[in-house]
Amino acid sequence: MRRLALVAGLAVLLGGCGSAAETAKNPQPSDSRPRVRQVNVGDAVVLAGVDDANGTGTLRMAVKVKNVVATAIGRGAFEKPRKGERFAAVRFVFKNMGATPYHDSPTFGAKVIDSAGHGYDPTVATVSAGPPFPRVMSLVRGQVRSGYIVFAVPRAAKIVSVQYALNAGYAPELGEWRVPPRAPARTPPTPRVG
Repeated sequence: MRRLALVAGLAVLLGGCGSAAETAKNPQPSDSRPRVRQVNVGDAVVLAGVDDANGTGTLRMAVKVKNVVATAIGRGAFEKPRKGERFAAVRFVFKNMGATPYHDSPTFGAKVIDSAGHGYDPTVATVSAGPPFPRVMSLVRGQVRSGYIVFAVPRAAKIVSVQYALNAGYAPELGEWRVPPRAPARTPPTPRVG
């Protein structure tokens, strides 16, 4: 009985994930590596994707990582990371630069990478740092939208880069933003007596 409930729950979970990922016709995964465009946090990069008619390169989005919140606080009383983890939030800005309308889930295709080379996919949570993206976002040429994507990462993990690719991560181009190291906390000077 327990196994049946687990299988049913997994089917519902996967069914819900699939519907958002299928909002755009995403290309099939290929063996070729995507072209990586490296920039710094705060810089924008124009990424190409595949439109609904499978026209490669016709979907063009300027994507910027505006900032990275290394430790973000969950917005609701029940939005807390699991034991040993913390929430990290990344503010993305998207602008449609091409003639093809964008209609997809902006969350799929995002990833943060730590100093050990481990990658972390987004989690479902909202944080006090700012508003999330809608489940499905539509942008026509020239439209801009920003929001936060949240990741659950180990407490000790040091995020060194953020990655993003259109078409749920299967587009031929990948943006990678280098995260500057955090400055150590400054301690106030000790007052002199006498």
